[in-house]
Amino acid sequence: MSSTSDSQSVPTTEATEWRRGGRTVASAFVGYGSASVLFLITASVFVKPTMQATGWSTSEVLVSPIVLMLLTACGPLAGRASDRWGARRTISTGVVAYAVLLILFATLPVSKLTFYGLAVGIGIMGSFAYMVPFNRAVTVWFDKGAGKAFGLVGTGSAVMPLIAIPLVTVVIYSAGWQAGYLVLAGFALLISLPAVIFGIQERPRDREQGFSTVSDEASADALESEASVKQVLRTPRYWIFSFSIVAVTAATSAYLANLQPILLDGGASLAVATTMTTLYSVGTIVGRLSAGTLLDLFPRRKIAVAVSFLLIAALGSLAMTAVGTLPVFLTAVAVMLVASSQGAEADFGAYFLLKEYGRRNFGTLYATALAFSGVSGVAFPYVFSFVRDSTGSYMWATAIGAASLVIAALSILVFGLTAPRGHRTRRRDPSTSTQKEATPA
Repeated sequence: MSSTSDSQSVPTTEATEWRRGGRTVASAFVGYGSASVLFLITASVFVKPTMQATGWSTSEVLVSPIVLMLLTACGPLAGRASDRWGARRTISTGVVAYAVLLILFATLPVSKLTFYGLAVGIGIMGSFAYMVPFNRAVTVWFDKGAGKAFGLVGTGSAVMPLIAIPLVTVVIYSAGWQAGYLVLAGFALLISLPAVIFGIQERPRDREQGFSTVSDEASADALESEASVKQVLRTPRYWIFSFSIVAVTAATSAYLANLQPILLDGGASLAVATTMTTLYSVGTIVGRLSAGTLLDLFPRRKIAVAVSFLLIAALGSLAMTAVGTLPVFLTAVAVMLVASSQGAEADFGAYFLLKEYGRRNFGTLYATALAFSGVSGVAFPYVFSFVRDSTGSYMWATAIGAASLVIAALSILVFGLTAPRGHRTRRRDPSTSTQKEATPA
């Protein structure tokens, strides 16, 4: 027993975490970017060809909002599965089921019953190969480098589409819209699945193995805070933080869906608007990587890092209210700032929940926090459009986007200020955890 206690008390450096878990991060980067998130990112490519082939309207062929809502709504199921059975098994099951549904999408006779039915199936089963299980795979290896690890996994959803979108486009316009889903199935089966099976590494629970990747201070916090899911869900602080995710998702999803119309309405040329749309993807990557790096560099200032990041992004959104009068350079800066919040939000959610509540129930708690953001992610693009139709401009819509980011920042600030007193004291005094670990068993 004493040897186990001694091994648990040895702090692990970030370099050690990367040596042990780097393979999992790299594989999750590839696997996540090639799985169900790719369905969402390539969805706009399918819209016009599907309309031409079926004669349906735009709203009838637009199934990505349905899929997005189900991916997040079913996230708690995927999170619980990954907590109980491990991330690799959960993701592998989800990837195979998702690929089979894509193949059926490509081969079954076209009808609205099959079209919407398969979309619902992709949303449900695709949740098992979506964000939550992949981040769950990272938590068992990282603590000091968790921010960068989460950020790198998330960038897979921005990098892999650079390969997939041109390929899907070529196949659709040469072989038909249904053939495009075979390409997505190929990415899932030939790229994502091997990466998950052969690259994501599992290990027994830390205490069973007598080893911990968590630093001394974080171990004490995690052991105390790893309460049951029901206990955590009863605390207002958890829901305050979850609301910050909802608010960020509301703003960023609205911008993602309406960015080009906002710029065109402001007088930008099509070439400039297209360039800015590309910059939005770049800004998302920058946000993911920079937020994760800053969280790791300043773990004791994580509240300040998150609040500052979101308030700066809110300034970018506020600048968009005057997009018609801004020089191109300042417009690009504003777009990048807004986009960075979308990338950072995923890092903040995973990082804060891991640090505050530990890894034991991370999948379930993270997925539950994300579930409600799916509603705002679907609704707010329409809110922006409604405001534009009602007022004749996107000015008030972008102001609403800025307000949403400010609300998100305030939610995280309240989350930090309402931490239990003993919890904050221990974070300021690492000797507490050392004393705990030094106590004889």
